[in-house]
Amino acid sequence: MFIQKLGPSILFHRGACGIWIIFAMLGSTILPGAELIVSPVQPVAPASGSPTNPPVRELSPGRFQVGEVRFDRTERTVEFPAAVNLREGNLEYVIVHANGKTHESLLRTTVEPLHVQLAFLLLGAKGAGTAALPPDPAEKLPGEFVRVELSWFADGKTNRAPAEEFVLDRKTGGALNRGPFVYTGSRIREDGFAAQLDGSIVSLITDADALVNNPRRGREDDDNWLVRTNGLPPLHTPVDVTIRLVK
Repeated sequence: MFIQKLGPSILFHRGACGIWIIFAMLGSTILPGAELIVSPVQPVAPASGSPTNPPVRELSPGRFQVGEVRFDRTERTVEFPAAVNLREGNLEYVIVHANGKTHESLLRTTVEPLHVQLAFLLLGAKGAGTAALPPDPAEKLPGEFVRVELSWFADGKTNRAPAEEFVLDRKTGGALNRGPFVYTGSRIREDGFAAQLDGSIVSLITDADALVNNPRRGREDDDNWLVRTNGLPPLHTPVDVTIRLVK
């Protein structure tokens, strides 16, 4: 067994079969639920280098940053930059890494999915754990409710809208129902931490590899969601994503 402490922020524990367990810490206290298992296998898609051993730095009291991801302990928010990726066509994802499934995602980002996961863990978020995501859309997804908000600068002001405003439900002909998504966390596959490997961050379809999933009915139908352009910024417009844990 090997344990390495990286300052006051993270403990990496390498157990059997070379599996890493990250114990996320702030100060000297391990936060509730702050445990993540990842493989030391190099990511095959999103990252250009190893995402392990990320430095966590304090920006101000209660606000921290890991990589390009910022998180706030008081507001219970995770924030990171992204860009408008599609303005037409079918959607299966709201946000993916730029090297992920961009052909079916509303937004793309260059942040490491592992850093997003670590930020959630440092906030004490509890995902699905080892529970499988139910394929039946009538069943409740395990995890914690979150709200996904987008903000961007245009016409001399900052504009804000929930992410679901830009997703069209083919069955109803209107925007995706307002309401929360579910932070489920991502599963561990034999080749490593799935969200990091595939780049899946916020999914509209049921995806055990994504960090955040859509709890609404219709998530079993990968042809049900389309881009809704009403108010959507132009292609490639930079946007800030805020994912807020619902108390």
